Amino acid sequence: MKLVTRAAWGAQPSKHSLAYIASTLGVKVHYEGAYVPKSLAAADAHSSCAGRMRDIQASHLANTREDYSDIAYNAAVCPHGVVFEGRGLHRRTGANGSSTLNSQDYAVLAMLGNSGLVQPPDAQLDGLVDAIQWLRSGGAAGKRVRGHRDGHATSCPGDPLYAWVQAGARRPDGEAPQGGPGGEPVGGTAIARYQVTVNGLPYGYGATGAHVTAVGTALVKKGFGRFYAVGPGPEWSDADTRAMQAFQLSLGYKGTAPHEDADGVPGPVSLQRLLGTLPGKATTATAPPYPGRSAFILGKTNPAVTVLDGGLVRRGFTRHHAGKAYAPGPLFSENTRLNVRDFQRATPALAGAADGYPGPLTWRLLLS
Repeated sequence: MKLVTRAAWGAQPSKHSLAYIASTLGVKVHYEGAYVPKSLAAADAHSSCAGRMRDIQASHLANTREDYSDIAYNAAVCPHGVVFEGRGLHRRTGANGSSTLNSQDYAVLAMLGNSGLVQPPDAQLDGLVDAIQWLRSGGAAGKRVRGHRDGHATSCPGDPLYAWVQAGARRPDGEAPQGGPGGEPVGGTAIARYQVTVNGLPYGYGATGAHVTAVGTALVKKGFGRFYAVGPGPEWSDADTRAMQAFQLSLGYKGTAPHEDADGVPGPVSLQRLLGTLPGKATTATAPPYPGRSAFILGKTNPAVTVLDGGLVRRGFTRHHAGKAYAPGPLFSENTRLNVRDFQRATPALAGAADGYPGPLTWRLLLS
């Protein structure tokens, strides 16, 4: 293992005291979730990686909304397989999405992006296993390895890296850290993380509302509660998907891969079989005319943004916000862009170009 200490990469002091944690259930794997240049993986580019660590830490320390005490991750791994000490051993992470999730697992960042460098090089996979084993041997990390998206509504750590996690977090030569991934979905396939709208109500990963709680409650009553560690609740999680998938299989549905009949995302038939009725009200509303791309310029206002925001709120894509809740308004902010990007990533027809800027198809699918 090649480890670069905080002092060696030039870390700033922590802004607040870091919380001690005696042990964790395991480790969650993350990516940067932004553009990372492919050139960072070049053989002669490793000298840039320490500077990238300093940049990541500086951005976290400057984040007034999250108020990070330090870089959020316990460790980071560059494309060359070198492990950089972040918060380090026995320090609670700030990266997993909530206080509970931060207490359950350490966090390891791979210097990968959602564009540019998206495929982890073999050296980086080796380094990730090194980091996991370091957190186990020195930080009492448990045996499970998961992705950030497990238990939290996010696309992190990206599909290529998440597939590696789900396949056992193995080195390129086949060796895996003991324990492997936890919480595999029914049938062993990748879990479905997209949404559908039935009678005007959203269902699927990240959907929110009392109707989501009603689905979970019905699944528990029918004997599918084993998938819930906590809940059910008003936000659709992987536990809801797994429980719904088991119910669909009990009905004789086939195909557990995403977008197949028994993938755990309900359609009108399985939903009515579960609940005995279809909540909500069918809508035949059509989207207003597309206002053009010039309506959506970051930092600028336009009445069309308020209409766009209304669609985001109705669909439940509001996790990025500056205050207590996301509210419609005319400003096309970075939070607006990120919420649009979440909708695009959750919509199969848009997932290949999820940049957060609404085009005609995004506009129509969101608002109709």
